[in-house]
Amino acid sequence: MTTPIRFGGLASGIDTDTIIKQLMQAERLPVDKLEQKKQTTEWKRDAYREINRSLMTLRNSAVDLMFSRNFYAKTSSSSDDSRVSVVAGPSSGNTAIQIESVSKLATAATQVVIPKDKNGVNVTNATKIADMELQVATQEIKLETAVKEWEITPKPKAAESIVLKTASGDTIAAELYTYNETTGKLTMNDGSDFAAGTTSTYESGYQIQIRTSVDGDFKTIKVSEDATMQDLVAALNGKDTGISAFFEPVSGKMSITQKQTGENQIIEFDTTTKLAFRIADTSLPIKGADAEFVVNGIDMKQSSNTVTIDNMTVTLKSEFASGAVTLSAATDTQKVFDNIKGFVDKYNETIDLMNKKVKEDRFRSFAPLTQAQRGELSEDEIKKWEEKAMSGMLRGDTIVRSAMDTLRSKWSMTASSTNDDTMKQLFQIGLSTGADFTNGGKIELNEEKLKAAIEKDPDQVYQLFTNAESGLLPQIRDTAVSSRSSITRIAGADGAGAPTYSMGREMTAIDTRIQRLNDLLVNKENAYYRRFAAMETAMNQANSQAASLQQFLGGGM
Repeated sequence: MTTPIRFGGLASGIDTDTIIKQLMQAERLPVDKLEQKKQTTEWKRDAYREINRSLMTLRNSAVDLMFSRNFYAKTSSSSDDSRVSVVAGPSSGNTAIQIESVSKLATAATQVVIPKDKNGVNVTNATKIADMELQVATQEIKLETAVKEWEITPKPKAAESIVLKTASGDTIAAELYTYNETTGKLTMNDGSDFAAGTTSTYESGYQIQIRTSVDGDFKTIKVSEDATMQDLVAALNGKDTGISAFFEPVSGKMSITQKQTGENQIIEFDTTTKLAFRIADTSLPIKGADAEFVVNGIDMKQSSNTVTIDNMTVTLKSEFASGAVTLSAATDTQKVFDNIKGFVDKYNETIDLMNKKVKEDRFRSFAPLTQAQRGELSEDEIKKWEEKAMSGMLRGDTIVRSAMDTLRSKWSMTASSTNDDTMKQLFQIGLSTGADFTNGGKIELNEEKLKAAIEKDPDQVYQLFTNAESGLLPQIRDTAVSSRSSITRIAGADGAGAPTYSMGREMTAIDTRIQRLNDLLVNKENAYYRRFAAMETAMNQANSQAASLQQFLGGGM
């Protein structure tokens, strides 16, 4: 709504705008108080939400630490990493083994072929597969839903090669349907639909069949009717073929390599492909080789150069007959300690924040600034004022105090059923809330004791933290979730709609009252202007009468 232009005091000389502004300042006091109340509520809501975010981070930190890898981190070493490397897993024992010799490394089957076209000429990347003596591919397509027109792709070599069968396997007579070679569509001659489950079998494109495992079956690799040698190489390199292929166009040779090592991994083509690749039909499958090595006096044979020994991942890198390589694994005490300390630091950050909020001084004489007050202050003065006004929003808050008390209690409640009386509770392994209750439950960490406990029995440390019934982390997680739920009911989650939480509904009610009072203030201000306008009108009339009288009296003399 636009503000009308008014000219006051023309007859009386009185500054009516200033007078009305001062009168309205008094009338606005109830609105100012409501706006200040709303601002205070918003600040308190934001303080609650800051704690909620910290509790969410604490909850996530507890969940992340519950993974066993954080407590069973291992460090590993090899006396000669150039010959044998090792990576210890979480379940590796604190152990050492010797690789005494490696007589053979595992290798993959590799075959080099020279593809030829139908005229016996070496192929190039651009050679059409149609010009090679490869097997014609058989396509089989099944309808998922009934259709009036059925477009089959890829297109068949000839319409006569198409064989249609019903879902039950009965052959559909060729005179009952028509294939349009231009559109690539099948239609029933009587205009009926092709039913769901109908299959179409026909010849289209070309295929290679390859077997890659002694115990496996032949796999079929298909290419389209207009494919080139380059397309065939791409198909051979597909993710499910089990091989990788490389074609060198200058020599006309193609290298085909098994993706896996070991003597059970082979390369074997079907008879037609052997002819096109100039492989003797009587040749045996190309095989890989197993790794052969000695571990602590035991002869071992594996299909891969990467093997698992005592839950350690061992990689054989070279063959050697003497000079044993020693591999060892041990608990990575520092890594486990750092993981636990990271969680403790996050916990203490949350406790620090909650302590600050409930103990923060409340300056009740510093109410939120009104718009009029802001206009009279500099930005620096506003900032300093609001620092005081925003302080202590949650001072002594029972919800936050209850969350702090519950979190603190979980550390002393955590216990284990171990037979080791020195590791039954957290304080025994270097984690305690200390004797100072004024710190609100912050954890004091004894680095020496905790590292000693990790080295002595990492499994017991793991149980103290993660046991589903009595472990610390599930309890901290559940407390954080419960406390967040209580706060969310009051202050809502970030981005929550006002009707979903109590403070939001309160602020909505305040907005409604402010709007109603502002409407009344507009009416009140208009009423003041009408009164002063009436006064100006009366005074103008009086001045006019006085001027007329003066003129009359002056004229009579």
